[in-house]
Order: sequence, then structure tokens, then C-alpha cells
Amino acid sequence: MEQASPTIRVKSRLRLSLDHVWLFAAVAFIALRALLTPIPPHDFWWHMATGRLIATEGAIPTVDRFSYTQAGEPFYNQSWLAQLLMYGGYELGGAALLIAAQAVLLAFTYGLLLHLCIRRSGAIRLSAGFIMVATLPASFDNWIIRPQTYALPLFVIFLYVLTIWRTEARAEQPWYVRWRASGLWLLPLLAAIWVNLHGAFVLGGALIGLTFAGEAIERWWEARRERRSWANRPVGRAEDVLTREPIPQRAPLIDLIIVGVLTGAAWLLNPGGFQVIGYVRNLLSSSAVTQLVTEWAPPTIRDPNGMIFFGFLLAGMVILAYSRRRPELTVMLIMGAFLYLALGAVRNNIWFVAVATPLLVVQLTGWRAPDTPQRKPFQGVPMLNGLLIGLIGFSLLICLPWVKPALDLPPDVGALLSPSTPVAAVDALRADPDRPERLFHAMSYGSYLIWAAPEQAVWADPRIELYPLEQWLDYRRLSAGGDTEQLLEFYNIDGLLLSVEDQSALVEYARVHPEQWELRYEDETAVYFVHRQR
Repeated sequence: MEQASPTIRVKSRLRLSLDHVWLFAAVAFIALRALLTPIPPHDFWWHMATGRLIATEGAIPTVDRFSYTQAGEPFYNQSWLAQLLMYGGYELGGAALLIAAQAVLLAFTYGLLLHLCIRRSGAIRLSAGFIMVATLPASFDNWIIRPQTYALPLFVIFLYVLTIWRTEARAEQPWYVRWRASGLWLLPLLAAIWVNLHGAFVLGGALIGLTFAGEAIERWWEARRERRSWANRPVGRAEDVLTREPIPQRAPLIDLIIVGVLTGAAWLLNPGGFQVIGYVRNLLSSSAVTQLVTEWAPPTIRDPNGMIFFGFLLAGMVILAYSRRRPELTVMLIMGAFLYLALGAVRNNIWFVAVATPLLVVQLTGWRAPDTPQRKPFQGVPMLNGLLIGLIGFSLLICLPWVKPALDLPPDVGALLSPSTPVAAVDALRADPDRPERLFHAMSYGSYLIWAAPEQAVWADPRIELYPLEQWLDYRRLSAGGDTEQLLEFYNIDGLLLSVEDQSALVEYARVHPEQWELRYEDETAVYFVHRQR
């Protein structure tokens, strides 16, 4: 019997339980969302085109080479490594490979966040359920393929490592044991990669700084409370204090100082050196970016994604208010700082949701009364559990980008590229032997033109910080049909490639002036006009 027991334990580990179903479902639904999201045209294509330039020329462009309105103007291209990775993936397997890689990347990222929730709370199903019901809906608006998505796993790794160091590392351990066990040594290495991927690299430094500040305040407060407790102890009870078990001391803050310095030094491992800091500062202070880009605007309940965000925020407040567990000061400080960022710009809600998720899961476990007996969770029938996992896996299989185009799904989920991508219109433009030289177009179309028709200089594209605010204000007026003749003449525009939905007023203007504008292509999403007197 003693020899058979190890075999029994091994077999029990292989039995599929409902816990396995919950874990697999949470990670699979993350991947499913990514697999069912076509690539939108806005940021994707100009990053791809820049990656193509870097790959073919072996150098990072430093001036604008895509537009005729800002040609030759300096442009700091910080996300060069992400662009090179995107272009390399596209060359290797097209849009399908990039979508599949996106699904794997997001599954890993939120799978790691799920692991952190379970490690901190010990609640598998609660953690998986919260990820699926709350975290995912509040995050996936930012899951499009672009450099920011490649920065997301690095952010979660920083959060994971700092949380493990903060909660599990102890002062009595040698420093190299603390750094190896928590993964603290990884942060400077990842920072050297992050600084070449996306401007959010500064958030890694912010996590280190906020963790240091929170731990310093919390330890100061605990020491102060301990001194008061010692001063107010009853006479004759000193022996109790002296004989009690020693309290494990948390890891020294010098660890964070050292890793913070190393991380800051790693930021300099980029082609521009200190210029990267100025790039981030200028981007955040750009009036064109903050005034014109929707995702840089504050969230609002008038928008569906804004409603989801505020719903997540309200649910978090309720969880914190009714939990019997006191939240850790350091975590509250981090969450408060990232909430400030999220309230200032829609694109920052993804960072806030990531830092808030582990805290809210831990606080949910505190809703149970301390004396409530814990029952062993029902684990179901292994065969049925395996069937459920198989069904979820099959749904992943049929949604793969090499499979789903054959399933006749709606274009907004079945296609690899978003229906708003002007593929046919740009093909018609390129086939036109008398195509215009100074084309005006929808901003997102500019991104696709840079990739698909590099010989056609664009009026503007989603590199918002490159173009002056006045030009973007002219874009708004012209797209809305305001000051049309004056602006067309001012920019000497001889062609129009317009979005039927977003630039309907300008489309109508060109239609009612057939003596000036010749219609050369039209479909459900885009129209192409050429000026007759060019």
C-alpha cells in the first residue's frame, strides 16, 4: 500500500476538475476575443511601413518621408523595435500570423495576471471569474495590434515581480536569493527592451517608484505603531514581548533603489539615448494629441467603452467598501496613481484595470465572514470537464485566422482586416494612370496609403504629434464641409479619397460639383475623386 500511494497521487493530479475548466476558459476567452478582432487601419499600417523601411534600409528614419505637408520634418520614431517585429511577422505569415501572435500574447499577459490573482488570493474560480466578467470587458478596447499591446506583457511582468518581492521576499534571505526568487533581476533587462517598443516604458519606472513610496510609508507607520504599543505595554509584561516569536522582516528597500537605478540606466539603451525622455514629455504635452485624438480624451459615459470603464470603477468601489479585509497601502497608492491616468485618457484604462484586478480579487475574498467554514469546491465529473475543455478548444480552433475566413462570418469578426480598410479604393487609386499628386483623405486612410501605396504622398496620417494643431483643425473643418473651397485651394488639393461614413459632408460637396470633381471609384466605405482642372 505504501508503494502504491505515489501512483494514486500522480493519477489524481491528472484528473480534470472544474478548476481546470475555469482556468482554461479564462485564458481561452482572452485569446478568442483577439482572434475575432479584425485589424483596424488606424495605427497598424504606418507602423508596418516604418518597419519595412528599417528592414530594407538598415536604419531608423529620423525625418518624415510619407507626407507632402510635413516632408523632411524631424520625427522621433521611438517604437522601432515593435515596428520591426510587426513587419517581420507580416512578411513571415501575413495578417493571419500577426492576429494569432496577438492572441497568444494577450493570453500570456492575462494568464500571468490570473496567476498573480490566484497566488495572492488562493481563489481559483473567483480569480478566473473576475478576469472574464470584469477585467476583459474593461480592457479589450485597447487590444488592437500596435506597439502598445507589445508593452502590455512587460507591464504585467513588472507588476507581478514587484508584488512577489513586496509580499514574499524577506530581509533574512541573501540579496541574490530575494532577487532570484522574486524575479527582480528581470526588470532592468525588460526595461531595455521596453524602451524600444513603446513610450509606456516610463510606467515600469512608475511601478517601481510607487512600490518604494508605498512600502516606505507603510513601514514607517508600522514602526510608529510598534513604538506606541511598546510604550503603552502593561508593567510586568516585558517578558512576553521578549519571548514571543520573531516577526519576519520584509525585504530592505535598498533592493528597489538598486533595481530602480538599473532600470533607469537601461532606458538609455536606445538609439536616441536621452532623447527618448523628451519624446515622451513632448507627446504628453502635445496639444494636437490631447485635443484631437479620442483615446487621449477622458472617458465618458456617453461612449459604450466609457460606460464599461465606469462600471468597473463603481464595482471596485463597492468591493473595497464591503470587504472585511483592509487593503494594503502600497497597492492602493499604485491603483490611485493609475486611476488618475485612466481618468485623464481612455488609452490608460488598460494599465489601471491591470493593477486594480489583483487588489479587487483579494478584497473579494474578504467578503466572507472569518468564521464561515470553507467547503471543498465541487469539481464535477472528469470526463465532462474534459468535454467542456475540448469544446472551448474547438472554438479556438475554428476561430484561428487561417480557418475563420472560410466560415462565412460577419465581416466585423470574420475578416482579417477591418471592413473600414480602403483596400479596393487604394487599388483603384494605384491603377489610375492620372492619379493626383496632392491627395486629401481620411486620417486612417493615410495610414494604409503609406503601406499599400508608398509612392503616393499623404496629406496626414495617425502620427498626430508630427502635424501641427492648425493642420488638424483644418482637417476637421474640411472633413465636415466647412470652408471647403478655401481649404482645398490653400493646400492645392487635386484628389480626394474619402470615408463615406466619417466625411459625408465633403463627399456630398464633391458630388454636387461634378464639373470640378470627377468620381473615379466608389464602394460602400470609400470614394475617390480627382479634380478636373489639375
